[in-house]
Amino acid sequence: MEFPDLIQAKEKLIDVFSNREEISSDDVQVIASPYRICPLGAHIDHQGGAVLGMTINACTMMAFHPSDDSIIKLRSKNYPGKVRFDLTDIPGATGSFWGVYPRATALALQEKYQVERGVVGLLNGMLPGCGLSSSASVLLAYLHAFAAANSIELKPWDYVNLTRRAENKYIGLNNGILDQASIVFGRRGHMLHIDTKAKKVTPLPDRLEEMHYRILVAYSGYSRELTTSGYNTRVDECRSAALQLSRMAGGTLTKVLSDVDQDVFFRYGQRLEPHIGRRAKHFFDETQRVHAGLVAWNKGSLEEFGHLMSESCKSSIEQYECGIQAIYDLQQIVSAADGILGSRFMGGGFGGCVVGFVKPFRAAGAVADIQASYRKLHPEVAEQAAVYLAQSDDGVRFL
Repeated sequence: MEFPDLIQAKEKLIDVFSNREEISSDDVQVIASPYRICPLGAHIDHQGGAVLGMTINACTMMAFHPSDDSIIKLRSKNYPGKVRFDLTDIPGATGSFWGVYPRATALALQEKYQVERGVVGLLNGMLPGCGLSSSASVLLAYLHAFAAANSIELKPWDYVNLTRRAENKYIGLNNGILDQASIVFGRRGHMLHIDTKAKKVTPLPDRLEEMHYRILVAYSGYSRELTTSGYNTRVDECRSAALQLSRMAGGTLTKVLSDVDQDVFFRYGQRLEPHIGRRAKHFFDETQRVHAGLVAWNKGSLEEFGHLMSESCKSSIEQYECGIQAIYDLQQIVSAADGILGSRFMGGGFGGCVVGFVKPFRAAGAVADIQASYRKLHPEVAEQAAVYLAQSDDGVRFL
């Protein structure tokens, strides 16, 4: 299964929105905010680790037009109800669970800018709650719309920092900048090397030009909500590891593992509580995998790169200890499919997707086999689960 064509999806969304709001289609603006995959760099961006990211041709799409007042009025094709609030008096709750995202966006933007003009909008996510950073995707869509309506000019890193601010302060997710940076800086035909500590993004061209692989996205049918999962707990455990290791080494105390030398972990790691030690081991091992993956990608060795992805997934299960049984099952099914070069689950791992690279001439067969095997094993989510073939795409933009 392929994701919908963006231009056709745009036209359909404009048609629905303009008819509902009784406005000319010429007055409607549309934002495409893609989802991202992170083949390597699992769960280390919040510790200042370097990661690899890529945006794909699946996205959150938002049709909107500025309103004549300060009211935000939103509907979603994915979720019931509507969101409505006044920018002059943003409420503590919006009455809809998905309304936390536009509210958080507005609050973060108002910290530095005058945000007085509202918008009327309609959203459609191609695969919401899937573990491909659909939350950062929708936040960036809101941020682009609110900034445009208020004639606020933002630079790329402004978008990254404001989105993270919305997530950290107003949503309560203690994440890093992998998701936001991938979606803001994404480029078709490129992998991004993101140094989350130095805040530097380097696009790496695909030397094979996607002639020798397809991106496979297998959705488990189980959406994940990171703020109520073990995500924040894992972040706290990594911070605890950094603090304890730096104290044992007698140096400056630090809260992120990227500020701890790997030799310090080798010397003192066995003194950590077992579960804290496993979090630290995952960080240092994953950091090495990112470096090795960078080399493999630059020389066009997909087999080597895919092997590293699978090793990353194994560490996420055994060392970082995240995930649910359905995700474990799905990853095993994906990894065993004919033509798969490597795979791992995405997002916090407490639901969501498994992403893999597959040989193009085996892709269609792999999709059919994976879907059939998984639905047989988990019939309770057979209607929701789906397998897609994707390709790289540009980052967030107006269509």
